[in-house]
Amino acid sequence: MTDDEWFVFRPEKAQAFGRPTPQGFLVRKGSTAMVRGSPAVKRDRQLRDRLVRDGVLVLDGDKDLYVFSRDYEFTSASPAAGVVKDGNSSGPQQWIHTRSRKSLKDTLGAT
Repeated sequence: MTDDEWFVFRPEKAQAFGRPTPQGFLVRKGSTAMVRGSPAVKRDRQLRDRLVRDGVLVLDGDKDLYVFSRDYEFTSASPAAGVVKDGNSSGPQQWIHTRSRKSLKDTLGAT
């Protein structure tokens, strides 16, 4: 896997790298996620809390961030973005290709 195949999402202080897979969307180990994001109701909060309990997301040296302790495959780009942001998010619009700077939506639409 080259860096050309990755997408990035940077909400607030977090920075996560991911890519589409045949089964969903993979977020790379070492990516960060917000501990507290938007104060609104969060559709992905239960998933985020499960990832914390399972040790996939661990507290970082920065009290505002979790770190992915291992690669994790989500069902799609939107729950991946929601967990990273700790708030509702449109994954296809938020994940940006590291090289072309196009959104996942625009990149997949171009194929």
